[in-house]
Amino acid sequence: MSKRLFASFSKYRNSVGKPAKNEDAYTDFKPSTSPSTDSSQLIKVSHSWIAFKHANGGAIGVLPVETVGRVGSDIQVLGAHGSGVSDWEFSPFDANQLITGSDQGEVKVWSISKDGDSVSFQLDLTIASGTGKAIETIAHHPTARGIIATASNNIVQIWDITGKEQGSTLSTASYTLTHPNVVSSVTWKADGTLLATTCKDTKIRVFDPRQQETPTQECLGHPGNRPSRAVWVGEKDLLFTVGFNKMREREFALWNTNDLNKPLDLKRMDSSNSLMIPLYDEDTSIMFLPSRGESIVRWVEVADAAPYLTEGVAFSSQGSVAGAALVPKQLMKVMQAEIARLLAVTPNGIWPLNFNVPRKSYLDFHADIFPDTKAPVAALEASEWLSGENKEVPRVSLDPGMAGKPVWAQNATRQLPPAPLPASTVKPPTPAPAPTSAPTAVPAKASPPPSPLSTPSTPSQAPAQGATPPVSSSPTVKEETKKEPVVTPPTSRSQPTLRQSPLRLGTQQASKFRFLTFKPYHVSEHFESISGLSISTLPECNLIEINNKFLALPLHGTGGRIGILKASEPGRVGKIPAIVCSSDLLGFKFDPFNPNLLVTASDDTKIKGWIIPEDGLNKEENDVTKPEWVLSAPTMDKISTIKFHPTARDVLLSASMDRDDPTLRLWNLKEKKAEVTIKGHKDAIFSCDFNHTGSKIVSVCRDKRIRVWDALSSKLLQEGPGHDSVRSCRVLWLGESDLVASVGFGRGSQREILLYDSRDLQQGPIDRKLMDMSPGVLVPHYDPDTSVLGVSARGDRVMKHFEILIQGTKEDVKGGKSLFVDVASLEQGTLQQDVAYLPKKYNNVQEIELSKMYRLTYNSVEVIRVCVPRNKKEYFQDDIFPVTDDVETPTLEASEFFAGKTVTALKKLDLCPSGMESLSHHVAMTPSTPQQGGNSLDKFLQGKQQVADDEKKRLAMERMFETAKESKADRDTLVPDTGIIDDDEWDD
Repeated sequence: MSKRLFASFSKYRNSVGKPAKNEDAYTDFKPSTSPSTDSSQLIKVSHSWIAFKHANGGAIGVLPVETVGRVGSDIQVLGAHGSGVSDWEFSPFDANQLITGSDQGEVKVWSISKDGDSVSFQLDLTIASGTGKAIETIAHHPTARGIIATASNNIVQIWDITGKEQGSTLSTASYTLTHPNVVSSVTWKADGTLLATTCKDTKIRVFDPRQQETPTQECLGHPGNRPSRAVWVGEKDLLFTVGFNKMREREFALWNTNDLNKPLDLKRMDSSNSLMIPLYDEDTSIMFLPSRGESIVRWVEVADAAPYLTEGVAFSSQGSVAGAALVPKQLMKVMQAEIARLLAVTPNGIWPLNFNVPRKSYLDFHADIFPDTKAPVAALEASEWLSGENKEVPRVSLDPGMAGKPVWAQNATRQLPPAPLPASTVKPPTPAPAPTSAPTAVPAKASPPPSPLSTPSTPSQAPAQGATPPVSSSPTVKEETKKEPVVTPPTSRSQPTLRQSPLRLGTQQASKFRFLTFKPYHVSEHFESISGLSISTLPECNLIEINNKFLALPLHGTGGRIGILKASEPGRVGKIPAIVCSSDLLGFKFDPFNPNLLVTASDDTKIKGWIIPEDGLNKEENDVTKPEWVLSAPTMDKISTIKFHPTARDVLLSASMDRDDPTLRLWNLKEKKAEVTIKGHKDAIFSCDFNHTGSKIVSVCRDKRIRVWDALSSKLLQEGPGHDSVRSCRVLWLGESDLVASVGFGRGSQREILLYDSRDLQQGPIDRKLMDMSPGVLVPHYDPDTSVLGVSARGDRVMKHFEILIQGTKEDVKGGKSLFVDVASLEQGTLQQDVAYLPKKYNNVQEIELSKMYRLTYNSVEVIRVCVPRNKKEYFQDDIFPVTDDVETPTLEASEFFAGKTVTALKKLDLCPSGMESLSHHVAMTPSTPQQGGNSLDKFLQGKQQVADDEKKRLAMERMFETAKESKADRDTLVPDTGIIDDDEWDD
């Protein structure tokens, strides 16, 4: 096998991203999620501060980076400009310097200082760009102190902000780079020599501003009319861009800045309209790609040789991301193998997204994944760069064990327990000192000189006492001219400062299904190369229906065509035999009690029944156009949904518009007539569902209301508020419980899941789960045996899953206990259109298969096994396979149901295979092993015995090897080397 194959493997390929816990997030406030410009990230981070767009329009919220938890009272508001704030940036060399830009072309430079609990802002400089337009972006120079680039309208200006009087105004730029249209992004090369821009004219331009104010290179970038962004890939001659093509598909590309004729690599993503926010980590060569309004964060490894772009496994944030920024490397928890951290702006606060590399041990520093990183020290002064000099920023190690490590490197190990002191030095515990904003000064004579890497204006970057950080030898670091006393940070800085809040029990919950796995069956079990699939049906219509015999899929073509495939014949699909409804398709369902009956609803206001032969439809014959029966009503108009009764045979529920009088009907398929008519909706009915016995019906409507009806009497039992949007939504009754789940859109087109108590809808939802901002209508799928709710949507790659705490109440939610417990999500490389499941009786319980999923893509149906990892597969896992409903056997006939006979639940099935022992029985019959080592003496004796056993094994192995050596020596003596056979004739 070629060694080159292994050489291409990345040490970050198994990296895992996940949102931080609640107590490590910044909550108890509402940041603004509406950027002023397309290039705004909405958040910037320095070593000491977090700056984000405040909900108060033209203000910026400033927060200490080390304070986590409920931080609402710690937020300081900076009213930077009289108009709105469009962009802002921290200096990489002074954590307390903040540069802000306004909607009217004004730029201001601020100094942040902290005295005790008070934070103050001082205006150092005002820059008048003269454009009168919004400052699109601000980019600080990566190596020179005080050099910034601003983009406003069609002009990029480079300013020197050093050496100016406090409060003065600067109106003359050092360089001005003019473009033919509005500039959408600006990025510096990491060595500070070149600058690249993207423009509304779709061109990418590279400038050497000190040589000429015209581009040295330019090319056509992403051709779409949406804004594109560029990020320089460190010090390499590579440029990474994100944008849209002419088909409005999102894409990203990598360019060689020495030859911009065509990209080195280009990858298309999807047709979402969300703008990507590229964030590059130079140390790991990873480009993070969060998108506005989405909860999925993608990432790509960038290389300077093929393959140039390698996509990693995406991860989810706590909610939809409105903006994001990378946290400086010096704040990473390196002893937990945290290689990167993003701060994401969400509707509920600022949420850290941790990115870790799994390692077997976290006791040692893993230098292979933590290269030396850039220190927060400028390599050049502004005047030096303007005169043509170039220097590299010095680098330091993140290893906490190195002598002379900075304080921020010490803080990276704050999660590790301190080493125990010798008994002679142990002192009685003393109360921890209260957190202070400024370090305690130490007399100069008791301390060595300050480190050259220290930044006087940044307390959190002060060097450790007696420490000199290691710096690479090539660059030189200038000594600070201003002498400051050496400071020692308080010990409380070793832990994040937590906002004191009442203890809330049960807020962090773990589900036994949190390790759900989704394993595709062998490709021979899939249905592939399906041509002519139609995904243009109404959002209320499912795109795939299955049972143990057939699959039904909508096809392109006039007349509402439905393709029928045999479930027992997977593989490459050729010609698909179809049913033709004679009008556009609005919905279709298989009868759960008769797998050969398919019912369709079409735009001709007819409900039709089709009987499929046991052998399926004949591929050689023409499409089937004649149904077995047809249902209609004089006033029935556009049909939005159809659904079979869960326990009674030949009972069908339909929802229709009925000439501006929305109506639910219960049909008797034996008599071919509507037995019950339910009126009272004020607008179009989006979705409806039965409870587990079929005695009640829940419906959601365009009038933003949710209602519960008695199925036979058509009496309205409950009514309450629904989603705050007129967009389509779906409703689902959760098994035998009284909970109802509704999935739809909230205010601002954010997707959400609402949980209701069907006995009291008037109180509104008892819990709410915010998802992301995407146009796809969510479709719920619920497993009553495991209480797991999955939500899918057309055009998504990810299918989220949650365990619902069925016994939860609104009081639990008020106490901080969510009824949604996150479990694993399904993520595939292709876009899904819909999913469907077979009944539980067809699951392979020997393989711990909880569900058998059929996932529809644009040209295939993938069969996926949903299972839980278990060790003892030889036993029936009755803890996750309870007795289940026999959904294929009715308990009532239609005549009995409409006659008012008591509705009973479905019969139960035991899924345990014959002759297979259950896990609970095995545990009950296995004698328990008494716990050993109850005290220190027992533990010592056990350890001593273990050491003795190990020593015996070692001695036995040594005797075995000695015996083998003696036997070899005897053989050599008995068969001497005669030299008759040459050495090269012996077998190796």
